[in-house]
Amino acid sequence: MSCVFRISGELLDIDALLAQCAIPVCRMWRKGEPRILKGKFHSDSGANFIASDADFVEFDNQLVDATAFLKGHASEIAKIIAFPGLQNAILDFAVATKDGYATQSSYLPPKFVQLVARLEIGVGISHYPSAD
Repeated sequence: MSCVFRISGELLDIDALLAQCAIPVCRMWRKGEPRILKGKFHSDSGANFIASDADFVEFDNQLVDATAFLKGHASEIAKIIAFPGLQNAILDFAVATKDGYATQSSYLPPKFVQLVARLEIGVGISHYPSAD
């Protein structure tokens, strides 16, 4: 998955939230559960939902998919945002950074920015090293 809608909160009852959520979950965790990193534990509860399966090098396709995801699930997302204990809601794009490139930019159109702002969601762009 290259773009996920991630929610979390230190006091979030993720089981109660997901019990009333119609959006399919791709990953969830609970506060206090072990993390992938040995010796580390989750400091909050949360879940990820796939917003785009487009490849890491296809940011434009991720953006199209994420826009459709947000529009298609707007009412569910509004319920999630209003859920007690929710602290963080972010749409996280995973983008490949090619070897040898000094800079990289990702353009977010105004209508997309307005949509995420209206839904009260943050946007993150996570860059990962990649070789062609």
